[in-house]
Amino acid sequence: MACLLLLFVVSCSQKETFRVDGSVPDTTFNGSKVYLVALDGPISRNVDSTFIVNRTFDFEKRADSLCVEIIRAPLLARNALQELVVVNEKGTLNVVLSTNSHSEGTRLNNILQEWKELKQSYDSAQETLYSQKSREGVSKKFIDSIMKYSDSLGKNYESYVMQLMNENIHNGIGLLLFKVNYQNLAGEDKKRILKQTGKLYCRKDAQLRLMISNDKSSAK
Repeated sequence: MACLLLLFVVSCSQKETFRVDGSVPDTTFNGSKVYLVALDGPISRNVDSTFIVNRTFDFEKRADSLCVEIIRAPLLARNALQELVVVNEKGTLNVVLSTNSHSEGTRLNNILQEWKELKQSYDSAQETLYSQKSREGVSKKFIDSIMKYSDSLGKNYESYVMQLMNENIHNGIGLLLFKVNYQNLAGEDKKRILKQTGKLYCRKDAQLRLMISNDKSSAK
């Protein structure tokens, strides 16, 4: 009996953990709070916090590769410290909060970082194209060529996102991309993904559950 109790205690103490080792650019942020907010935070109110000490901060939680959270600075510091979305995957994630926050360390979060960088490039390219199109005196032919190129970029990005979603459908990346792109997904894609994931996403994200329940296009 004593052996069984010891095994239980050991197994409980060896739960897989997700750790964030974070840093900020300079000491002006010392004493400021950093928050770890659930992706459905507006509904669940699930928030952890810690303080920045000597330009560093850390979080440690039970690992869950389907759990997505946001590392977020206080409101007054958010222009200098961009928020960062992370997956609570087993292992240690090295995070740098700055005007262009980034992370490295676990497989899923490395993939998430690649997506973030590609999305930033895509958004920047589309913004540049829109600015060129909006200039005074440009010809209709030029505008048409800009729109054609913009549509091409959009289709390529959408294809990339869909592939990434499908490859990660049963982890936090799939949940995040499904939620972020939910309003733009075709009804058939919503139904297919929800059929594959069952109640997985809805159990994990109360905000997404509400979005789905209010959406007639995802109804069977």
